[in-house]
Amino acid sequence: MMNTIDSKKYTFIDLFRGTEGGGEALNGIEIPLIQRDYAQGRDMPKVEDIRRRFVGALKKALINNEPITLDFVYGEIDNNRTLIPLDGQQRLTTLFLLHWYIARREGVSEDKLAFLTKYSYATRYSAREFCKRLVSPDYQPDFNRDRLSDEIKDQSWMPLDWENDPTISAMLRMIDYIHVMFNNSCNNLWRCLEAGCISFYFLPIKQLGATDELYIKMNSRGKPLTEFENVKAEWEACIKAIDPSIMPKQDAEQIEQKLDLDWTDLLWPYRNGQTGSSADDVVDDKFIRYLRFLTDIIYYKDEELKKNSSDILSIVEDLFRGSEKAPEHLEFIERGFDCWLHVDIEHLFNTYLTTTPTASDPQKCVVAAPVNVFAQACYTYGDMNGRTRLFPIGRSVMLYAFLYYLQHKETISDIQFARRIRIITNLIKQSEYELREDNMPNLLRQTEYILAHGDIEEGYLSFNANQLAEEHEKAVWLQTHADKADTLCRLENHPLLQGAIRVIGLDHIDFTDRFYSLFACDHSLVNRALLSIGDYALLVNNRFQIGSGSADFDSSWRAIFSTSQQGIAPKKDILLALLSQSRHFTNDVLQSVIDRYLRETREYDWRHYLVKYDAMRPERYGMYFWDEENPHEKRGYSILMMWTEKSISGRNYNIFLKALNDRLLCDFPDLGISLGEYAYSGDGSVLKLTFADKYLYFTDDKLYICHQTPDEQGHTTETIDVEKPIPQTEQGTDLEDRVELAYEAVKSLMNK
Repeated sequence: MMNTIDSKKYTFIDLFRGTEGGGEALNGIEIPLIQRDYAQGRDMPKVEDIRRRFVGALKKALINNEPITLDFVYGEIDNNRTLIPLDGQQRLTTLFLLHWYIARREGVSEDKLAFLTKYSYATRYSAREFCKRLVSPDYQPDFNRDRLSDEIKDQSWMPLDWENDPTISAMLRMIDYIHVMFNNSCNNLWRCLEAGCISFYFLPIKQLGATDELYIKMNSRGKPLTEFENVKAEWEACIKAIDPSIMPKQDAEQIEQKLDLDWTDLLWPYRNGQTGSSADDVVDDKFIRYLRFLTDIIYYKDEELKKNSSDILSIVEDLFRGSEKAPEHLEFIERGFDCWLHVDIEHLFNTYLTTTPTASDPQKCVVAAPVNVFAQACYTYGDMNGRTRLFPIGRSVMLYAFLYYLQHKETISDIQFARRIRIITNLIKQSEYELREDNMPNLLRQTEYILAHGDIEEGYLSFNANQLAEEHEKAVWLQTHADKADTLCRLENHPLLQGAIRVIGLDHIDFTDRFYSLFACDHSLVNRALLSIGDYALLVNNRFQIGSGSADFDSSWRAIFSTSQQGIAPKKDILLALLSQSRHFTNDVLQSVIDRYLRETREYDWRHYLVKYDAMRPERYGMYFWDEENPHEKRGYSILMMWTEKSISGRNYNIFLKALNDRLLCDFPDLGISLGEYAYSGDGSVLKLTFADKYLYFTDDKLYICHQTPDEQGHTTETIDVEKPIPQTEQGTDLEDRVELAYEAVKSLMNK
């Protein structure tokens, strides 16, 4: 069994003729049934690029007599000395076709090319027979034809249905491409082939001490069509091209071995792409995705580099071929893979991250699933769902943080990392608008500083400025309050805060349990209780937002609690005033706060109405719109309740007409009234009292009940039936409930 073959380079010809160093000749090569069809000749845009690069590299090597090595070929040699390739089938088949073409094009004698008859496919009879017929002395191609495939299809031995064999159709397409590339430059190339211009390493699988699992690993890489083989060949060619004085040859060979062994083992647990199918036993796509992540990091961190293509082959060529920084880039990639070796990756992420906070371990960072960010990158990095990244920018920052930590464990303790990764996750959660690709250089720089120093680097924009200031404040505070670290973490973990605790503040950290009990209550009651104390509404563009009473719209609370340091002050005062009223909150406690407010209130501003009437709180996004003339001020009673988060053109209601409408229909279900759903555009600016052929509306200080009177020309004019002033203070605040006044006015109409 070829005892020396693993230490030598082989050419395609050597495999069949043996080598001078003692490598024994094979009796044949047979592509096994478990392998995929020949893919490098497929008619697909991605494959066309792969074909162009690979055949182009072979041509360059032969024409310029510049030897090229195509990496390892793995396989098993059976008792008949037939090689069953497990990895390298695509390259071997392309070499088979290239040798056939050059031999026939240059008129090589039959005895020299007879070895080609020993190359066969076990996948299908048609593919096996096609290879046999192609190399037969009976077929001599006409190289004057533009497409050799047309001539081959015309041969008597070529049945029509063979064209449906994917391997044969791919071979025909590759033959045509080789013809285009070599037809006008095919002189003395056979001699170059015999001289070893194109070579590869061959390793018999048994010499590796292979288990059945390793056999499957090697074979699995060949099943689906991936970019792996071509990226690997391009990358290794780039590595070999690096000046040996800069990168020793043994270092380059070490990286090749890691790619085939260590890094394959690293990615092997993620071979199943979450489909549950054995057909998905591949690691190639996982390698490509993680390699993309690492190369993206290189571009982000080097301001002099400009990424001109998203094609991974072009990226590899850009970073590693002819670049002065190629060794530096290569070292980064190597460390980016090596740092995960001998690490229990699942345990690592579960040590610091969780999807569900627990009281027993509050210092774990609460993140969205999945917790294993490395695995997620292997499955989804670079993939899109429409315009949405399946692996968001925030996840890239988080993965880089773990990458940096693993490479600096000698200077960052486990305890330090636990606190510092929490700072980073807090910043990620609170930096929706800052997490952009063009901001990645700053985000990574800040991440590195936090991991190295445990504090914020000031002086430039990276994450959200308000959260950066808060994280710095926490870092300073913890130096003298280390005993309260668990309490701080628990407060940060609350789903409505997500790391931003400034609405409570470090000076009231002992209110953490109270805050938890408060928001374990009915959120609608929380909203009403807060409004009972003061105006905590958040101005969002031209709209005002209060907290939603529905758990499905908790984003409203998060927006309010994470506002700027300046804007948070009144919200904080109101929340602390409520939290000060009880050590533990229940719905009954909140209801008593609300009842006291309603009982003692004598002036009815907008807060009173929202606290009193459920109909004025849709329990959705909590968005309200005041009079257009004063969009940033809550003046008067022209208040629209929005059914949407941002667009005023969506469903919206005049809150007073909505409350009146709902109360009337509750007490008188059959009453003929109606209210439109688009008050902003006019459809809903009045309550139609169809039972009396009238309509009702409010101004800031009056109630009107009117009807339309037609004139002789068919036009209508408004006739006022009831004009009722609403008692108010000098400042224009209601002294009587306008909904109650209107309710009584409608009842009077009903009794007429």
